[in-house]
Amino acid sequence: MDNKILISAEDNNLRLDRVIRARLPALKQSQLEKFVRQGKIRLDAKKVKAGVRVHSGQQIELKFDIHSFLLDTVGIKTKVNESITLDSERRKALRLIESWKVEETPEWLAINKPSGIAVQGGTSTKNHIDRILKEAFGDERPRLVHRIDKDTSGVLLLAKSENSARYLTRYFREQTIEKTYLAFCIGKTKKSGKISEPIIKSMLKRNERMAVDRNNGLAAISLFERLYYGKGISMVCLRPLTGRTHQLRVHMEYFGTPILGDGKYAGRKAHPNSEFSRKMHLHSHFLSLPDGHRIMAKVPEHMQLAANIIGAIIPKNNQFFHDV
Repeated sequence: MDNKILISAEDNNLRLDRVIRARLPALKQSQLEKFVRQGKIRLDAKKVKAGVRVHSGQQIELKFDIHSFLLDTVGIKTKVNESITLDSERRKALRLIESWKVEETPEWLAINKPSGIAVQGGTSTKNHIDRILKEAFGDERPRLVHRIDKDTSGVLLLAKSENSARYLTRYFREQTIEKTYLAFCIGKTKKSGKISEPIIKSMLKRNERMAVDRNNGLAAISLFERLYYGKGISMVCLRPLTGRTHQLRVHMEYFGTPILGDGKYAGRKAHPNSEFSRKMHLHSHFLSLPDGHRIMAKVPEHMQLAANIIGAIIPKNNQFFHDV
């Protein structure tokens, strides 16, 4: 088996071993380093070290039989009855993907990712989009080319070929794909504006989070436009012009109007009224490709409920930020 991993913009400048472990948590660090030394893991067809930094557009080659490795390492069995179970899991995964599908072309698949499910796995994350895609499509699964936070819902674009993965990754890296989010924020935001506040990763009470830091942070720019205000809640459209982790959540909290339901950044203030769901009210509503094609993902029930409570109407057309 010869599997390939295309480095996305979100993985840019991460260590090679970290990228691989995120996708193969069963692969121990010692075994991973051994495979790298043996040339069974390569970067752009070249032997490298496990700690090398990867860059978007590069390709990792896993030149070993992953199935056999899993059999030996984690004891996956292949009895007939287990094959039936695996087939049942595949059908379930296919039904899930189909229920989330928004639009599809020969080059890409767009799904409406639900709130509460991560895009990729990690040490403590077993249920994630990449795993479901693997269960549904096997090694020919659509490829991830960008990410959305676990608790954020909305448009997730998946590449259906190696070629489309390359150009979509480049579009996201060059920010020629426009993402417009819908959010419900606590308090009354200004009518519209641009937030230019640098962001950095910090530790607060042993919890890792992002924070505004004008001295050491990385440039982060977000646009906002208030669509409606009622009952102490603003319905806003947001557009990130940079791709920092948790950027929209950090920016809105920094200016005193945190996103409804965002306990990580707003704490107890995230839930001002029992009428509203305790879920995050942030949704990737529209995604516009460089050719002008627009994709829209329907808002989840808890955000439609919030709109009903404050008397707002969810926008169905992306008529925002024309002057940008």
